[in-house]
Amino acid sequence: MHAIWQRRSPDGRPELEAAVREAAEEPEDADAAAALRQQIKRTLRENPQLLTELATQLPATGAVTITASGERSIAAQSIGTAFTGDNTTIRP
Repeated sequence: MHAIWQRRSPDGRPELEAAVREAAEEPEDADAAAALRQQIKRTLRENPQLLTELATQLPATGAVTITASGERSIAAQSIGTAFTGDNTTIRP
């Protein structure tokens, strides 16, 4: 949020501050969250280089390809317990 604040013009900061304050005071208020999102979007539109700077701070993600092939095959990136087959009995 500090990066957003720094990029706002002094005239735009009171509006951003009010949106942050309202969203913090009422975290369940969808309208307050939407108002804050609008303030952030406005700052990003006015400062396109900020979007690039923020993106470099995100963790790198790699593409994941998962393939299941064949009858009763299952596939997942992470999975707990999976049972397949006919007449499967599950006991505690």
